[in-house]
Amino acid sequence: MMRRSYWIFLPFIFMYACQGQKKLVNNFSYFQNGTDSLGKAVFKEPVIQPNDLLSIQVYSGTLSQEQAVLFNLPNAGGAGMQSNNAQGAATANGYLVDMDGQIAMPVIGKIKAAGLTRGELAKTVEAKIADYVKNPNVLVRYLQFKVNVIGEVKAPGTKSFNTDRVTLLDALSASGDLTDFGKRENVRVFRETNGERKVYEVDLRNASFFQSPAYQLQQNDVVYVDAINNKLKLVNANPNVQRDISLVLSLLSGVAILLNTYILLTR
Repeated sequence: MMRRSYWIFLPFIFMYACQGQKKLVNNFSYFQNGTDSLGKAVFKEPVIQPNDLLSIQVYSGTLSQEQAVLFNLPNAGGAGMQSNNAQGAATANGYLVDMDGQIAMPVIGKIKAAGLTRGELAKTVEAKIADYVKNPNVLVRYLQFKVNVIGEVKAPGTKSFNTDRVTLLDALSASGDLTDFGKRENVRVFRETNGERKVYEVDLRNASFFQSPAYQLQQNDVVYVDAINNKLKLVNANPNVQRDISLVLSLLSGVAILLNTYILLTR
């Protein structure tokens, strides 16, 4: 009798397990929809902001580089290296943009940098030094492009990149991806531009987020990953339960497979 009752309820147990597995897939999967409407990604070059650290290298279009050397910082540890870390001043590592958005270069003095792209600043410097360097060419690079990632990721913290083409996926990958409790449908990006703060919400399950202004990150953006409600409830009820949740979720995802195998073997 008990065996017959077991077989009656087994299909319902199997269906429940499958639903649980399907829910897990929905929670953990990226790009579940929207991939059929993706457009061409357009890169928008970020603008320079206060506290950015820049490398500015000057070259002459002639064989002689004697004049260009006047505007290039010496290598770290080289003769004449400056140790002044004041904002706007040249340091051993580069030029630190001050709170007024300016940098101080040798000979030509202060230049407005904030609000310009790297290319625009290069053109500005070229125009300023044209009286000193023949056919000048200027290369501007970010020495530190940083974003902060916090919340439900495996390795939160400040992430540094050697390029200004940094995307939300780059930042999440550098953070070890989301944890099992990361809310993929509600990732927030906090951004400050010209003193104005904005918050963007991104759903990683929908590929349309590639078109979001938050997909391409800006210098000093903060990426915050919310926790799913189930984790908050469990942790609030018992702070010690968090260490067991990951194991339970892993076991649950295999229940449907085990039940299905059992049914096939006992037919």
